[in-house]
Amino acid sequence: SLRARGESPVPVERMLRDSRINRIFEGTTEIMRLFIAREALDTHLSVAGDLIDPKAGIARKLKALTRAAAFYAWWYPTRWIGWGRWPRYSEFGSLAGHVRYVNRAARRLARALFHAMIRFGRKLEKRQAVLGRLVDIGAELFAMAVASSRAVALAENGEPGALEVADVFCRQSRRRVESLFRQVFRNDDTATYRLAQQVLKGDHFWLEEGLPIL
Repeated sequence: SLRARGESPVPVERMLRDSRINRIFEGTTEIMRLFIAREALDTHLSVAGDLIDPKAGIARKLKALTRAAAFYAWWYPTRWIGWGRWPRYSEFGSLAGHVRYVNRAARRLARALFHAMIRFGRKLEKRQAVLGRLVDIGAELFAMAVASSRAVALAENGEPGALEVADVFCRQSRRRVESLFRQVFRNDDTATYRLAQQVLKGDHFWLEEGLPIL
């Protein structure tokens, strides 16, 4: 602690330091991302999992194909068709535009997850960076929705400044979401993985040359 080091024991310093446990006591952030991604994929796997299961026989695959065709004939178009524009969510006042964005982006996220499943198949579970981005998008959208709802409630109770705070937060969140969407399929994951494997094999020991040994 700061006190043990002879420094001024600022309470907020310990609060910020100790709060880290709230992110890892049930598993690291990376592990929790995978849990959330698995939950998001459960419906698709229950419907069409046998299609990508190498152990499934022809009969199971045909049955899964029929089931998937019936399900996605309804599900996929509804991820495109939906009204996330004015005047929907007008009750959110100045934050209505952000809530409408959440509506549209949530459907876009569902499509992106489905497209990732189609593109990578069983290998999707190995694409942890892709899954991490999709989960982060979902987290941002959730935070936007909650912040907007809470700000409206606070404004109704005499705290109009809450709307401005939520507006700025949502503006920044939307930029992060758009950046994550762009990186879902256009990224440097393969090159990064290849370089990491080279480092693990010892191909880049030259990077350590000249570094002091502590």
